[in-house]
Amino acid sequence: MARNPVRRNCAHPHSCSEETRLQVLAESPLTGGLTPAEHRALDRHLSAWSWAEGDPLIIAGDEVHGSYLVVSGRVRVTRNTVEGNEITVDIAAPGDPVGPLRTETAVAMDSAWAMETTCALFLPAEALAEVVGNHPRFALAVLLQQQERLEQAREREIRQATRPVEQRVGAVLRYLDDKLGSRQRDGSSLLQVRLRRDDIAGLAGTTVESASRVMARLKKAGIIDSGREWVSILDRTALDRVIDGN
Repeated sequence: MARNPVRRNCAHPHSCSEETRLQVLAESPLTGGLTPAEHRALDRHLSAWSWAEGDPLIIAGDEVHGSYLVVSGRVRVTRNTVEGNEITVDIAAPGDPVGPLRTETAVAMDSAWAMETTCALFLPAEALAEVVGNHPRFALAVLLQQQERLEQAREREIRQATRPVEQRVGAVLRYLDDKLGSRQRDGSSLLQVRLRRDDIAGLAGTTVESASRVMARLKKAGIIDSGREWVSILDRTALDRVIDGN
């Protein structure tokens, strides 16, 4: 679907308290292993920005001069296929980094879109270079984050080549439940994100039609419940059996 180029520069400066920024740094997978003193040193390089639902944080092919750390909201990360289709490759939640973790200007491989009103902290590439040089623990954290991204991409390719669609869709739902699930009073888990069927299809490496058929079967079996842009996991044990092929 064509995007309106007028919306490419739509970030707005955002007021974000020091307490909130430091809390995000403490809880983020990227920076959680740093000391409070290192969090404060890193925070000096950060600026806060916000976007409305549907606005782009990053457009694939553009030069980007840093990376973002999500504070609030959800971000859909997409990639364009050789056929010209846009597929979802990840969904970023608070604490997740978005964009290339590089110490120099880079060309974005993926786009990132605000799924709802979103705030994120921007870390310029040149500041990343300075922080990495001064704080070895952060350099290691960046390296581990890059390794994790590569491993996730490799695992996704292996799943697409070797596992049936039902197992792949189940694995996507379990991944999203681990990341975004909120336990409800009845024991179910509601995925706290507005999920489209093509999001699930993109993450699973399948078509929207195939993903929808699998979702319908899982719903009929009482493993999940779902509606327009929402999914709830009713039986996590049964979902695990689907993923294992049992």
